Amino acid sequence: MKSSLHAGAVAAAGALLLTSCGGSGEDSPGAESAEGMDICYVAAAESHAYASPANEAFQNAADELGVNVTLLSQEFDAQTGTDQLRTCIGRNPDGIVLWPLDPQAYIPGLVEAQDAEVPVVLINSPMDEEAEGLYTSFTGPDTYEQGQLAAEVMDEALGGEGSVVIVAGQAGNGTTIGRTGGFHDKLEELGSGIEVLQTVNADFDQQRALELSRDLISQHGDDLDGVYANDDTMARGFIDAWTESGRALEDMPAIVGINGQRDAFASIEDGHYTATIVQSPEEDGRLALETIVAAATGEEVESRIPIPLTVVTEENVAEEEPAF
Repeated sequence: MKSSLHAGAVAAAGALLLTSCGGSGEDSPGAESAEGMDICYVAAAESHAYASPANEAFQNAADELGVNVTLLSQEFDAQTGTDQLRTCIGRNPDGIVLWPLDPQAYIPGLVEAQDAEVPVVLINSPMDEEAEGLYTSFTGPDTYEQGQLAAEVMDEALGGEGSVVIVAGQAGNGTTIGRTGGFHDKLEELGSGIEVLQTVNADFDQQRALELSRDLISQHGDDLDGVYANDDTMARGFIDAWTESGRALEDMPAIVGINGQRDAFASIEDGHYTATIVQSPEEDGRLALETIVAAATGEEVESRIPIPLTVVTEENVAEEEPAF
């Protein structure tokens, strides 16, 4: 599959860049000088299927290097996050890691951090081009590429024809924009005959996805050939709504999700889920911590350091491992 080959290339690039930023533990860049360093981390949330293991990996990597972490949780509220970013700057830490929930909202805070000469690393989610030059590095998945990979899989699954809906994340969120935009652009590039009937924002929340999917199924159920969910958690909400409606699992539309969660793997094995795109929260969290440590100790780091992506379908699900 074309998408699998591309994912492999992304994985190779990610491994190469990770090497340039160091490994883990005592062999990491700046390991000797990192002891006692203070890092302020503005996380997306504390309790979330993806954010929680990423945060844990971040903390574990910090513990290995003797780095002190102050974690502030936005709970998926960008306004809270902008205030927390300024709180971090006021603490005068050695470095800041920011999980941006909005492509633009944090720009004034990034300017303040730059003026205070505090290096900032973005984790997981991209920001607008206006923010470039205000942060040292962005680590995490290529969200636009994820959307493109999802479109390739969906186009192949449906034979280039059919009607789909998109269960997207938060409106205005960088990850949502990348994953949704990449999907639309790749369908157009492929000359696909797939029609997107409707896009809803379920805020990366399973219960919200369940509620919105009830309406999607009511409106489009008989004409629905596919569902693209911006993450596996929201895809699970759609599956729950489908079974709740009394429809058979055998009649489930083709479903493509992102994150590589364990239940998505199980559904692929059962034949009720088309594909998931694996990104590891452990790699996400660890890479961000290692990168900010390198930057804070004066090492040169790449401005963009991606984590590997792997497309998992029924063809390779037995050989791959879930991300969480």
